[in-house]
Amino acid sequence: MILLKDTPVTTWTPTPSKWPLSRWMNWSPGRRDIVFALVALVVGIIVILPGRDGAGTSISGMQLAASMFAMIVASVGLNLLVGYTRLVSLGQGGFYAIGAYGSAWLSLNGGMPALVAIVVSIVAAGVVGAIVAVASMRLRGPQFAVITLILAVLVETVLTQGNTFGRLAGYPNTGQHGTGTLEPLSVLGITLNPPMIANERATVMIPLMVITVLVVVLARNIVRSSWGRSLSAIGESEMLASHLGVNVFGRKVAVFVLASVLGALGGVFATQAFGHLQPETFDIFLTITIVLAVVLGGSGTVLGPVVGAVVIVWLEQSDLLTQFTTFQQDHVSDKWFLSSSGIVGLLFIIVLFLMPRGIVGTLGRVLDGVLHRRRTAQGDPMVDLESAFEPDFVAPEQRSPVGDELLVVSGVSKRFGGLKAVDRMDLVVRAGSIHAVIGPNGAGKSTLANLLTGVYRPDEGSVAVGGEDVAGRTPHVISRSGVSRTFQTPQLFHSETVRENVLAGFSDTGSLPLWRAAFKLPAQYRREAAMKARAEELINGVGLGDVAHLRASELPYGKQRALEIARALASDPKVLVLDEPAAGLHATETSALGDLLLVLRERGLALVVVEHHMDLVSRVADDVTCMDQGGLLARGNATQVLADPAVITAYLGASVGPEEQA
Repeated sequence: MILLKDTPVTTWTPTPSKWPLSRWMNWSPGRRDIVFALVALVVGIIVILPGRDGAGTSISGMQLAASMFAMIVASVGLNLLVGYTRLVSLGQGGFYAIGAYGSAWLSLNGGMPALVAIVVSIVAAGVVGAIVAVASMRLRGPQFAVITLILAVLVETVLTQGNTFGRLAGYPNTGQHGTGTLEPLSVLGITLNPPMIANERATVMIPLMVITVLVVVLARNIVRSSWGRSLSAIGESEMLASHLGVNVFGRKVAVFVLASVLGALGGVFATQAFGHLQPETFDIFLTITIVLAVVLGGSGTVLGPVVGAVVIVWLEQSDLLTQFTTFQQDHVSDKWFLSSSGIVGLLFIIVLFLMPRGIVGTLGRVLDGVLHRRRTAQGDPMVDLESAFEPDFVAPEQRSPVGDELLVVSGVSKRFGGLKAVDRMDLVVRAGSIHAVIGPNGAGKSTLANLLTGVYRPDEGSVAVGGEDVAGRTPHVISRSGVSRTFQTPQLFHSETVRENVLAGFSDTGSLPLWRAAFKLPAQYRREAAMKARAEELINGVGLGDVAHLRASELPYGKQRALEIARALASDPKVLVLDEPAAGLHATETSALGDLLLVLRERGLALVVVEHHMDLVSRVADDVTCMDQGGLLARGNATQVLADPAVITAYLGASVGPEEQA
């Protein structure tokens, strides 16, 4: 592990306050999670409490609550896909229908026990989701959305045109099945009655409520874990996510399957709550409604899909929309008026115009601003955004001896059409050493860095990390083998805080299993605490301790550079590749960067620095390789290479003499 400083780490701790949010933040993560789950459960109990005696007056309310539960579950699943991974899916309504009709058909026509039919239908939705994901995840933007939309349309077509699924009379229907409703589900001798008959307790509401609360709690655990950070990383930049050790394709397939399963579970809720299905209920507007619930509530937030689902379902089933439609017909036009669907769409546009982050997202931003002001009022240190890149450490006086060969590049070449960007390059980087790669623009330096980190697959040659050949492997595999990197332009999560950016750099982002993220066992709490402590060390080590609570977008350029290096160090790499780290820095920042590189070298890290700043190279580099036109021009120590006439001619200019280089 690389430690930048052996002094106590300073972190901001909320000052005790009577303000509820301040007290909430002072609690441990475990305590906050328990309180959140208990509050969610209490709210769920309050919602279903009016139907405890089965009074006829409570039936409509319980059916409304059941519709909300179903919409919440489906929306929570879609939020993982749309809100965090930023993959716009228009197929959630199709998976909702698969869960609803699949569980009903397998039970009534297939002869399966009802509980088994539910499980099989959810698994089937997951399988369909996996097939769609594998076939479409390499597509981007609108293409992916269109594929998922086609799925929803196909499912709707099957339901509305097939007699088996109740094209004329719903499903089930007395003509084909001798009954108009499904038998209530029975578990362990307990019959789970739907809210349909007066003076009969709607016992199905209890498991629907409990499962809904469980889904919300588990989803919250996921998005607040390293697994959730991997989704945000993919949403920000797939290239960045892959360099954080995330198998982007596999993770996108996994989250799509998870969203599909939750969509199907919402459909199962509808079947169990109403016992009768109408094909027109599952038209394309259902998919649009689920998307509206996510966006209206606030995509990318924990409670956004919950709030959005409640608002949308309540609006659709209340008398308000009908009354407004009647008002239009009476006072505007009986031919040109907005239907209920049109009114919902109009409200959606208005809310997005006034609150582009949705209801919860907008309120969250307001609370963040209030919290920031209270922090400052309680004596938080003044944030200095001008003195960028000031590492809080002391440069070592002595170097550690150069160690083993950690990176060995042999005969690597890369062509782009007829252009040979890299031509049979060799490179050896040892533990505790800095190898600088210099050369004029277009020499192939950045291409070489991309070959080392898996962005490009070499046409020939080998790249060995710790004795293992990783040439041609994907960036996430090379990252897991111990290679980390920074980019010419800082690649950060601009809407996240400095702390969250550094936490995303840990290997857990690419390796944490989904089940551990969801169930958050005690070991996971300990791991999160260890990562946060280590993140504070890195943040302080690169001089960002006073701005750790700010978003990356609020930092000046120099501090963004420092943040990217801190994140790259979080995975404890063997080799660190820095692509022009001094670009855009002024002299003081460049000097501080040099101090940092020397400390990292002292700690045994192997560094490859692609750089143009000769003063930085001459100060920190143990070995220098100069490239020109994709090939090797010169190699040696900094003094030798910078004095080479060929280097002077190709890189520094023919008119520059050795005595002018300093």
